[in-house]
Amino acid sequence: MKLLVISDTHGEMPLDINKIDFDAVIHAGDIGSLSFFRNLDASAGEKNLFAVYGNTDFMLCEYLPETLAPQIGNTRFFIVHNLTAPHRILPENENLMQKNNSEIVVFGHTHIPAVLERDGRIFINPGALGKVGLTGYRTFATVETDESGNVSAQIFDVDTKNILISKKFNKINGLFKEI
Repeated sequence: MKLLVISDTHGEMPLDINKIDFDAVIHAGDIGSLSFFRNLDASAGEKNLFAVYGNTDFMLCEYLPETLAPQIGNTRFFIVHNLTAPHRILPENENLMQKNNSEIVVFGHTHIPAVLERDGRIFINPGALGKVGLTGYRTFATVETDESGNVSAQIFDVDTKNILISKKFNKINGLFKEI
């Protein structure tokens, strides 16, 4: 299964998602507006869109949850805008991640792209797509999962199409390890 993972669009979409092969879209908040969200949903078409609201999405609080814990394919996800950081997770997020046995955590807010493993769990921040993040890039991620539990994640610069981060993980005894 191939996922398009985005965050922090802030009402801007410099990416034509119709030109990317994916099975589902994850948006980790700071979407921008209800009309932008509706356009994103329409662009996703019949593919699943998993989205949460971010700290600037006050107009979307009635339409979207603050967190989601879906199973996508064979993998359990936890999606939130403000995780804080993988090394300093907000207690309520940690509790929800544990309760849902989340394997991959997708978050935004910091505008800093990241893919890392901590305690057997994969953390992905696709960075800021709509506005240049703190890194100076507008970024998005793709995540591919397979039946055996292998995961690959890549972060792309939307303007140059360069791969900024590329990592692969194997699941061993229920825990992910980078390979």
